[in-house]
Amino acid sequence: MTGRDMDDTTFTLPTAPSGSWEELTPNERAWVEFIRIISCGSDPRVTPTRVRALREALDMGRGGG
Repeated sequence: MTGRDMDDTTFTLPTAPSGSWEELTPNERAWVEFIRIISCGSDPRVTPTRVRALREALDMGRGGG
């Protein structure tokens, strides 16, 4: 096995919603706004490093980080 085969990290890029903003659930809209707030109003490109950093930041509140 190579190092690449041993990585069990699943990384799936989200797809854009097919509908309008109004069709998103309140929870989905809240998450979009949360990401925009913590990224100073930008829509940052999704990268594995950024996903890990966000997960670590969110896990800190649950005692997981």
